[in-house]
Amino acid sequence: MKIMVSAGEVSGDVHGSYLIKELKNLRPDIYFFGMGSDRLAAEGMDIKCDISKRGTIGIFEALPNILPIYLNFIKMKRLLLEEKPDLVLLIDSQGFNLPFASYCKKHGFKTAYYIAPQEWLWGTPRGVKKVVNSVDLILAIFQKEYDVYKKAGGQVVYFGHPLLDIVRPSLSKSDSRLKFLGENIPGPVIALCPGSRIQEIRGLLPALLLSGEIILKEFPRAKFLIPVASAKIIKDIFNLIGDFRPKAIIGSTYEILNASDLAICVSGTINLEASILKVPNLMVYKLSLLTYLFGKYVLKIGDKLPFFSMPNLLLGKPVIPELTMKDAHPQVIASQAISILKDPVRHASMLASFEKLNDLLGMPGSIHKYARSILNFI
Repeated sequence: MKIMVSAGEVSGDVHGSYLIKELKNLRPDIYFFGMGSDRLAAEGMDIKCDISKRGTIGIFEALPNILPIYLNFIKMKRLLLEEKPDLVLLIDSQGFNLPFASYCKKHGFKTAYYIAPQEWLWGTPRGVKKVVNSVDLILAIFQKEYDVYKKAGGQVVYFGHPLLDIVRPSLSKSDSRLKFLGENIPGPVIALCPGSRIQEIRGLLPALLLSGEIILKEFPRAKFLIPVASAKIIKDIFNLIGDFRPKAIIGSTYEILNASDLAICVSGTINLEASILKVPNLMVYKLSLLTYLFGKYVLKIGDKLPFFSMPNLLLGKPVIPELTMKDAHPQVIASQAISILKDPVRHASMLASFEKLNDLLGMPGSIHKYARSILNFI
């Protein structure tokens, strides 16, 4: 059996690796090939295209990467027709994978979409219908996602959020601190989480580092840790750290979060991961002015979404601070961080909301069920 995988960014590479591991446990004879990176390769996938370093946020920010992405799109179409897989497994990366899904359907290949396009969340009825018409099986990871795509006529399954299986630190809070800091320190430990995309790191890590310097004036014994998504981006991080010198560690994101009293995160899955681990966190998000204006006035994202972070969207209230555009400023970031660390009432309220959030995400064991549903579909 052949399964072609299309994962265009680090987050998709990570999610895909867990799913492929479960699929291999059920069917060891499957040959996986396609687009991915280190994590999928570690699970035995034959990497034909690696565009993990091409990840971007925003519309105009993606322009420099259009040619490399287009060339990979051509390569993936050629691979599809040459290999003739039993299934094409699409993971995240809507801009790449939704057009690829349409191409697969046109040529008669079955598709399943994991971490599906969020048209159900911020899109239009037309966008929802496009997903349903392009994809044969949608593996929904939120209840509302399932409801919307099912109502639109899609073939959808839902078993819970895969992060409940994935976000499991291997060390306790105290052991993590001993490992990373050499001591179980009394002062606050703060995770600075700059994301996995080079564009995010270069654009937002400096603000996170400056906010750390301000926090240090309030908490002189504070320690700072940076979780690094992959070895490919560690050089960029070290080039930006300067004299502040937090510890940057590769491949221990959940242990770092578990060791922390607060996580300052560039917008993304990391906010949901920190919330699952019941670590107070805040979201930082900044785009180019052109992308911001396009999103606000053309796409009207602000009219469709009351919040930007998934914890707040799921809970329906502003549990974690969302510092966007001009508010993604070191002074504002530090002020919010200090408030969370100093205010026990705010801290307790945040933790209580995280308990409710975990209930909304379903039950553990979903990845195995998604893998089984894929094989049943094939």
